[in-house]
Amino acid sequence: MITRLSKFFYAFFCLLVLGNFNAKGQKYFNESKLKEPKKYGPEVKAKFKEEFVYEYKVDQGKHAVFLRNGLRSSKFIAPQLWLNKRDSIYPYRVDIVYSRYPVHDGVYNEIYPLLCNRLIHLFEMDGALNESDLEWRTILQTHIDNDDQVNTLFHGVVIWYRTPDEESALTEKANSPENAPLVQTEIAAQNSLKETTQTIEGLRNSELLNDSVKSILSNKPLDVQKQILKSVFVAQAAKPSTIKLEERTPLEMFQYKRQVAEFLKFNPISDSVVWKVMERHPEWADALVVNDWTGSMYGYGAQVVSWHLLNYKSSGIRYLTLFNDGDGKTNATKVIGETGGIYTTEAGDIPKVLSLFNLVRLNGSGGDRQENNVEAILESIKQFPDHQEIILIADNYACIRDIELATKINKPVRVIICGYIEGFGVNPHLAYLAKITNGGLYTLEEDIENLKVELGGIGEILNVKDKRFSLSILDCRPKPIYQIKYGKESFKTYTSYDTAYLEKLMVRQLDLSGQSLKNVPSDIKKMKNLMELNLSKNDISQVPSQLAKLGNLKNLNLSQNHLTKLPKSFVKLSYLENLDLSDNHLEDLSLFYPNWYYLKKIDLSNNQLESAEGINNLKNLQYANLSFNNFAELPVEIHQLKKLVSLDLSNNRLLYLPKTFSGLTKIEEINLENNQLGSLPPKLYRLRKLKSLNLSGNPLSEKEKERIRAELPNVELTF
Repeated sequence: MITRLSKFFYAFFCLLVLGNFNAKGQKYFNESKLKEPKKYGPEVKAKFKEEFVYEYKVDQGKHAVFLRNGLRSSKFIAPQLWLNKRDSIYPYRVDIVYSRYPVHDGVYNEIYPLLCNRLIHLFEMDGALNESDLEWRTILQTHIDNDDQVNTLFHGVVIWYRTPDEESALTEKANSPENAPLVQTEIAAQNSLKETTQTIEGLRNSELLNDSVKSILSNKPLDVQKQILKSVFVAQAAKPSTIKLEERTPLEMFQYKRQVAEFLKFNPISDSVVWKVMERHPEWADALVVNDWTGSMYGYGAQVVSWHLLNYKSSGIRYLTLFNDGDGKTNATKVIGETGGIYTTEAGDIPKVLSLFNLVRLNGSGGDRQENNVEAILESIKQFPDHQEIILIADNYACIRDIELATKINKPVRVIICGYIEGFGVNPHLAYLAKITNGGLYTLEEDIENLKVELGGIGEILNVKDKRFSLSILDCRPKPIYQIKYGKESFKTYTSYDTAYLEKLMVRQLDLSGQSLKNVPSDIKKMKNLMELNLSKNDISQVPSQLAKLGNLKNLNLSQNHLTKLPKSFVKLSYLENLDLSDNHLEDLSLFYPNWYYLKKIDLSNNQLESAEGINNLKNLQYANLSFNNFAELPVEIHQLKKLVSLDLSNNRLLYLPKTFSGLTKIEEINLENNQLGSLPPKLYRLRKLKSLNLSGNPLSEKEKERIRAELPNVELTF
């Protein structure tokens, strides 16, 4: 039966999952807590970045809206200043501005009711501002002489925003490959600021640091404190202990237990699943324990050490690993099998373990919610090959980034599921890992071994026939990753269907081009891990709908066949990146464009397409060949293809281009040869990156050609 607390966590995590964890629009402040400032005021304040200024200058400008409250008021004097503007701009930061006043005996006490009430009135005015994507700051003014003077200062809320053009330019910059890691680093830094602050604050108030280190940290900026602490813990961890755990004095053991207990105090957990499972399995000997050491998992990992210390004479834990998913790497630079952030040690070396507790934590920095569990297991096996058991302390609410490497694990993995609630179910990746390694799942009350499930593709469970558990609604389907090295392996390209079928789960690349096939082999759908499929230069006139079951497909080549249409099920090929359908007889593809979001390159040349409606949905499209079709016009939304670099529209029936065509600001080459264009749209100068433009075979006047030359003086033009 689910307890009241369990129901709360179930509801919370359902909201978390349905919101895709970091989805835009996720509320940043719990509005019910704002109504209890005496109880939750410090928690609310901790969500802000705090700054001190001598006096906040109200520079009225186009980039901010200033909403006055008054010194002790929370209601806005002129809310219409925001309400009249909000629908046409993009907010990115909110400042709560007040004064460090009154001060008694040199001490200022935060007035939490005033802060919370200002937020309540802000969200009553516009609930959309309660968003996790915004930067939130409190700004305290220190220029305070007396009551009369403080009333002359600005007190209220400042909402900073960008115009539509600025937002578009910023998005374009953020999406560019060269800038993505930089922008992501900035976002990750903002997201991890609160956690870093709490970590350092906890260390300074704990017994884990001696007084001399605490003194050095005093009055230092946060980033300097972080570097000092990291150097301290690196030095401590670099000195392996020669004293066995059983040889420690009673006083030393008491101190270690107290330090771990203190760590648990500052990192509470919702249940004691690690303790319970370890108590149920005293037979697990020479165990290698691999801990997810991120976010909410600190307390569960500390349970491992706590149990080990309390039972050190009989404990089967021999080795310990902590991993943080990349040591602060941005998501864009994380490579499967090489993400890093993995730290190993012998479990008996408690001083090193305690140092790693904090070092691994300080080295981590938020990022996405996926974790590199399998890489951590494989690295631990390499470091300590003489173990007998592998125990994974896993987060039930985080997918596994590198689940495709699970087949490399050659021993059963005992997965202790942290945060498991019966009504929510089991993370599908954890169930997959337990099944494929012949291991088990372990909850607070039950051992689930010999799982009765049917496996599908990478990380996929098709069917659960086991009454002991159900799968959660957590979406762990693979996300598009453009730089996958798969543990530095290169995969074989199969050219024989018979050979490929015999090794169907090993096949990643299948090339059946030029083999005079009239039909697509129906059992290709069983090659669940297939990523590249080439069926070009055959005699195929119809593609079976079952081909859409290849959910991991990235590259698909069906060129030079006799296709007149695609099956509707192709909308499910949502992770395609490269698609070649050239030299067929296709007439309409508008149904598919909204679902091919991750497509980067498409070749539709030499078909019979008449409409490009919906092609603007291909938001990641970089290269498009639409030549030799029957297009008479382009959709006005064409400018939404912000990443488009190359566009070939030659040999069509285009009479004009929409005015929005000039919005393709990243385009470098355009081929409009052999159309019926009498003119081009205005503002061609906006095509700043354009290098070549082919307009030969169009009825352009000399005057129009001169205008084009004048607006594109540095572009190679062909008339």
